[in-house]
Amino acid sequence: MRILLLSLVLLSACSEGTGLQCPASTSTVGQYSLAFTAVHDAGECVAFDGGADAGPPVNLTLNNLPAKGSALCVGKGTDGGPQPLLLVPDKGPNGRQLILAEDGGFQFSNDAGIASGTACVCDVAIVETLNGSLQTSGPFALRPDGGLPPITGITATLRDSISPSAASGCICTLPCTVTYSVTGTLL
Repeated sequence: MRILLLSLVLLSACSEGTGLQCPASTSTVGQYSLAFTAVHDAGECVAFDGGADAGPPVNLTLNNLPAKGSALCVGKGTDGGPQPLLLVPDKGPNGRQLILAEDGGFQFSNDAGIASGTACVCDVAIVETLNGSLQTSGPFALRPDGGLPPITGITATLRDSISPSAASGCICTLPCTVTYSVTGTLL
């Protein structure tokens, strides 16, 4: 049960999302279904619930997560160029501001702060990063007015870096990561 609680805190995976509203001063680029594929890497978070006699360790990166609806919006950035926002349910009404590169690549980083009541049985600090690219039918190029070309999909890696915020009591291997490969398809 504790493992489930942490996964809900880290990802809040659900299949809702179509109909997300872009914030004022932005426009909708498209609605996307985000699929999450677990990446079990060397630094993955593992919980040892109940000690060595309780059974095998449990990986906190979950397999078979349901797809999650999202919306991609665009507004004007402080530099006058396009400022894409990725809206995902339970991640705030203003979305994730993506730092966009000229080739359609993007990055997002967020210090989510301290999470209590996690599967690690201790308070942890979480930093979320999303790195990927906006997909188009051809080479990525901004429109003459500075807007985005039609975006056909999204590919990215979502990584939550987790570190202890308490000195003891954790049943997880910390610091560690929970990582997913993300594929967004146009709805």
